[in-house]
Amino acid sequence: MVEINNPWVRFADKLNNWIGRTISYLLLPITFITSFEVFMRYVVKQPTIWAWDLNIQLSAAVILLGGGYTLMENGHVAVDILVMNMSPKRRALLDLITSPFFFLGFCILLWYGWEIGWASFQAREAMPTIWAPPYYPIKLLIPIGAFLLLIQGVAKFIRDLHTYRTAEEVKAK
Repeated sequence: MVEINNPWVRFADKLNNWIGRTISYLLLPITFITSFEVFMRYVVKQPTIWAWDLNIQLSAAVILLGGGYTLMENGHVAVDILVMNMSPKRRALLDLITSPFFFLGFCILLWYGWEIGWASFQAREAMPTIWAPPYYPIKLLIPIGAFLLLIQGVAKFIRDLHTYRTAEEVKAK
């Protein structure tokens, strides 16, 4: 990750770093609940009605809120074979050229995610299961997660612009 002195980049990195590290602690209850459910189901022979639903919601929170942190850490899936031999300057240029697709996609996700989340909140939607916990808190995380990814995308765009302007062109081996 290129370190540059830009207030937006610092803000996005700091926010997504804090959120990413905080939500990582949700993996502990997910692991405990899964282990508890396996014990109840296969040892005690009395499965719970709530474990699966709660794990779905906790996992959704980790995935939706962790996208910005993952982008900050460059952890999203990529076709590295196409870019692994590119110089940092050429890689930055490619990322700058393809960034409108990223921004368009996440603006759409932010917009429609808000509509879906708000409609779910207004209807007080519940999961269609026996336990039926509320669904709308997770659906409201869709636009929040899209927003976090979007601000990290802007930070990445600024970094790529900086890299493209300042990096020396290096021949790939």
